[in-house]
Amino acid sequence: MRSMLLKFFFLIPPWFFNIFMKKKPPYRGHIFDQQSQALISLQPSIDLTSLPDNEISDVRKLIIENRIKSKLSKSTKNPVIKIDHMMGKDENILLREYNPSSINSDKVVLFFHGGGYVLNSVETHDDTVSYMAEKLQTRFFSLEYRLSPENKYPDSLNDALMAYEWLEKNGYTSDNISLCGDSAGAHLAASLVHKLITENSDRLPDSQFLIYPMCDPSCKSESYDDLAEGYLLTKKTMVWFWEKFGKNEDNIKDHVFNLLKLDTDLAMPSTIIITAGFDPLCDDGEKYAYLLHEKGDKVKQLHYPNMFHGFASATRIKAAQIAVDDFLSEYKKIL
Repeated sequence: MRSMLLKFFFLIPPWFFNIFMKKKPPYRGHIFDQQSQALISLQPSIDLTSLPDNEISDVRKLIIENRIKSKLSKSTKNPVIKIDHMMGKDENILLREYNPSSINSDKVVLFFHGGGYVLNSVETHDDTVSYMAEKLQTRFFSLEYRLSPENKYPDSLNDALMAYEWLEKNGYTSDNISLCGDSAGAHLAASLVHKLITENSDRLPDSQFLIYPMCDPSCKSESYDDLAEGYLLTKKTMVWFWEKFGKNEDNIKDHVFNLLKLDTDLAMPSTIIITAGFDPLCDDGEKYAYLLHEKGDKVKQLHYPNMFHGFASATRIKAAQIAVDDFLSEYKKIL
């Protein structure tokens, strides 16, 4: 039923929503994209924060199934060849390789999906990664890292490091690897860089591309308060995500966990940070970009003022596709 509703939804021209849908109040001088607003209103509302830990796995499966069926990302024009690699002592960690029909870069991208470290999978982001691989004409690898609360910090980081080392063992030097992720996945990418820079700085990746990253477990920025609810991702859910991930008094002081605690003179890789105007995480992403800028690193922030958290995986929305194609054109310049 919901699939049919979405199929009908995407037949409606975007201008229809601009004319007939009641606009939300402007935020910082910008209007929320109307087609995005309409799509968010169709999303099922689930209060994850009320779930006991022993029920999260079952609800996660339902959410993943729903997101896969929703098909919010545009399909590729040509087939993308996928190869599944299994890693780990028990060969139970999936690393999916994406090979677009045309590859014009020697670099590869190691991608980490979002979902607050609690939700989603390689499958929920399969169309998104395929779309990015084709647009960038670059080989991607997407990691099925372990999720919380069953596997708390630093388990996901250890999985990310294992994937990075797998690429190194399979012929890719660190200067040919770019890290990329959205939301929690962007945090994981940056967290891996923070870990590498303090332990072995000569193994840093060539670049990192961070799409609306989780940065600060305090969740106390102005955008968190101003956009606390009504824009898909809520402040209440973000606080819960951080808690399930493993927030405690020790790791909130650790820059590998709390990105805004970074304090090093060592150079970071070239960085692009994507922020969205109607995203509670917006201010944290901007703070992280400013932090890197202040320490002299090469960093660029690309801000999309009428977009929401999650737009990179919703390219069937016209404004989202325009934004994604724009930031991918910038990403391509550093690959």
